[in-house]
Amino acid sequence: MDALIKKAFYFIPDISGFSGFLENTTIEHSIHIISELLEILLDNNILNLKLAEIEGDALFMYSEKDIKYNQIEEQTSRMLNAFRNHLQKYETQRICNCGACATAIDLKIKFIVHFGRLDFIHVKNIKKPYGKDVNRIHRLLKNDVPLNEYLLLSNPTFYHFNLNAETSGFIKLENSSYDIKILPYFYKDLKSYKLEIPREKLENSKIELKEKADLTIEKKLAVPIENLHNLIRDFRYRKLWDESLTDIKFDGAKVNRLGSRHICIIGDLKMNFKTIENRQYKAEQAYGESTENLPMTKAYKFYILLDAVDSNTTNVRVINIIKLTWLGWLMKKPVFKKIKKNWAGKLKNLEELGQKFQSNST
Repeated sequence: MDALIKKAFYFIPDISGFSGFLENTTIEHSIHIISELLEILLDNNILNLKLAEIEGDALFMYSEKDIKYNQIEEQTSRMLNAFRNHLQKYETQRICNCGACATAIDLKIKFIVHFGRLDFIHVKNIKKPYGKDVNRIHRLLKNDVPLNEYLLLSNPTFYHFNLNAETSGFIKLENSSYDIKILPYFYKDLKSYKLEIPREKLENSKIELKEKADLTIEKKLAVPIENLHNLIRDFRYRKLWDESLTDIKFDGAKVNRLGSRHICIIGDLKMNFKTIENRQYKAEQAYGESTENLPMTKAYKFYILLDAVDSNTTNVRVINIIKLTWLGWLMKKPVFKKIKKNWAGKLKNLEELGQKFQSNST
């Protein structure tokens, strides 16, 4: 009878600190960040584990193949370091200082592994692992491990791999509150799996430190600085304040950061924009973009610089850096006039939009 019983490895990478992250940060960006991190984990699924379910902050995965302990270690290391590398971007590339983006670097990860029986439940065309061993691995998410990041093996898993508690680096724990027969369990600190993360060199690092402002537009807007910065950096609002756009294409599942790209469409014209860093102009908040597709220019950059006048007013400076083509030089005056007029309209729309959103939230 036992020969007919299927066995499986159950594997859960779980993002630690997720609950507090959601409660204390900007909900919208926290959802984007967790989504990105779960995608990173899936992209680094080198064992081709099957995804049974996304469980908020965790992935419930399994494999019917025979997996060796060194493969579990390789899988853990791969996911762990991809996770850490991505989190670093919220330190080096973020343009948003909301609670979610600013504290994302503090998120941690743990890995739970259990070896046990594999049964399935079928509901219409949905098939998912089900039964006592599915319950067991989920119970192990709540444990007494005194670390934020660790690899945990259930008792059956530890002995299936023929590991030795004295030589494997695992620490044995028991939890009397469990009413299931998988105790003790064993855990190991993830420090030994962490690789040095090279600091990513952005294309933005080539930005000249003394770029000449070819055209500056300045205006005070009756909108709080944080609200204004959010409207500017969030692509979902772009068409609401930039009326020249026919459409804008961007990845709505990701938070806009340095190096992010989007496409602005005006009629048949498609312009590829990239979010860039402001290194020259001082301001409380800043946002910048660049493109090489603006007509009559070789390259075009703008920086929107924000400084709070008071709690409800923001001084806005739009710095335009324009490298004209030869035809652009011939048409310099009307080109600059058009850019200035466009920005005057955008700032007007931003103020109206900011005030509208503010009144709706009160």
